[in-house]
Amino acid sequence: MGKKKKLGAPREAYNPYYGKVKDESQMAKKPFFTWIFVIPGAVIGLLIGFKVQDLFLGLVFGAIMGIAVGTLLDKWLEKRKERREEDR
Repeated sequence: MGKKKKLGAPREAYNPYYGKVKDESQMAKKPFFTWIFVIPGAVIGLLIGFKVQDLFLGLVFGAIMGIAVGTLLDKWLEKRKERREEDR
């Protein structure tokens, strides 16, 4: 027989250097720029793909990098908006 899971608060992440920390999601609540930057990233990746002679991998790499840059921008804007609301 297996153990029964305890119903309670969700488990918090533990970092041995800093103690318990809140696990913050890396995705923004409203990912606007995340999907906007996919197309320019794919185009740049396509150009890189022409240079290395592998169009598919260049396209995929560019799209992934576009998503990454857009996510960082969305998350930064979200944190900035939260800080402005706290200051008021």
